[in-house]
Amino acid sequence: MPTVEELYRNYGILADATEQVGQHKDAYQVILDGVKGGTKEKRLAAQFIPKFFKHFPELADSAINAQLDLCEDEDVSKTSAFFSIVMSLIYLISTTYWIAGDVPLNRLLPSAKNLMFFIPLYV
Repeated sequence: MPTVEELYRNYGILADATEQVGQHKDAYQVILDGVKGGTKEKRLAAQFIPKFFKHFPELADSAINAQLDLCEDEDVSKTSAFFSIVMSLIYLISTTYWIAGDVPLNRLLPSAKNLMFFIPLYV
C-alpha cells in the first residue's frame, strides 16, 4: 500500500509528464492502489484518480472499481469526500464505454443514508 508521500510523488510524475502521461502506467497504478491505504491515502487517491483517468483507458475498469471501493468504505462514506467521489464516478462512467446501468446501485450508494438528495448532472 502506498504512503501519502508515494502518492504525491507519483502524482508529480504524472503532472510533470504533460503529453506523455500515458507512458507512466506504473505511477497511475500506485495511485489506484492508494484506495487500499489509510484514510489520508484514500482521500488523495479519490482526488488523483479522476484527474488522470482519460490518459489510461486500459485501466478504466480498475479506476472505476477503485472509486466504487471508496464509496463502500466506512471511513470515506461518512465524510464530505464521499460526495466528490460520487460526482467523479458519474463523470468517469459518463465518459467511458460503461453504461450507468451496468454499475449496481447498491455499490454506488451503499451509504445512501448520508445523501440528503442527489441529482446526477451528467446524462
